[in-house]
Amino acid sequence: MRPSSIVRFDRLYLASIAVGLIGNILEWPVTMARLAENPDTAALGSSAAVAAGGMIVVGVVIALLLWFFIAQRASTVAKWILVVFTVFAIGSLAVGFSTGAVILDTGGIVRIVAVALQAAAVFFLFRPDAAAWFAPAALEDEA
Repeated sequence: MRPSSIVRFDRLYLASIAVGLIGNILEWPVTMARLAENPDTAALGSSAAVAAGGMIVVGVVIALLLWFFIAQRASTVAKWILVVFTVFAIGSLAVGFSTGAVILDTGGIVRIVAVALQAAAVFFLFRPDAAAWFAPAALEDEA
């Protein structure tokens, strides 16, 4: 039986992935406009759009793999990779605010919500019952 903290992690982290994906969909026209404005990417034509879409898909796949290894396999390595990604996301958001890159429009608010959900999910990975979830994997590695 999985601890309640891991169940909460599941819900929050999967919600953060979904909200992030919705944000990418909402911001798609802005992303395409930025690619068209940049001379380096404008020369690529539709390949730039395919690359941008591919990066979104790869990001979602990586997030789902991290979720799987944390929530289903109790991987401590995956947990710490997610912690690093979360710190990077929070830092990126802070830098975005300080430089004016994050605007409080629909896309900006969705991004803030996605990062907040991800940070809340990571919090639950460090609760006492979650520590017990990760402990058996550590004991098997030592044996």
